[in-house]
Amino acid sequence: MDRKDNELLSVLRQNARLPISAMAQKLGIGRSTVRQRVSRLEKLGVIRRYTVEVDESKIGESHSAFVLISFMPGTSSQREVANSIAAIPGIEELYLISGSWDMIARIHATTLEEIGSIVIDKLRAIEGVSRTETCSIFSPVKG
Repeated sequence: MDRKDNELLSVLRQNARLPISAMAQKLGIGRSTVRQRVSRLEKLGVIRRYTVEVDESKIGESHSAFVLISFMPGTSSQREVANSIAAIPGIEELYLISGSWDMIARIHATTLEEIGSIVIDKLRAIEGVSRTETCSIFSPVKG
């Protein structure tokens, strides 16, 4: 990876649908060079996937929250518990983290009550989840 690769990744992070010609112009390099670099970064696994950023409020999912999750060892491993949590509809992201908590999840839902139902009825029902702390998101600043 060199400086141009990092610049290319920055351009892709801003808009992964930008045409190759526009990326080439922004980076000051040829289209075939951009195409080759993107292909190489995909093959190396640096670029794993292309995705879409959805404005949840436009589709009725206007409530979001982060949920801190504590794992209690028992019959399941932490990774098995994490996979069970990740399969819950409404859980958009889930990370294993360090510190006082073991995992953090981001939830999107149509109502605050739905977030509560996801946490209380589904997430806390998973064996190995010992406690949770839910933090409602008021408004995004960057993300």
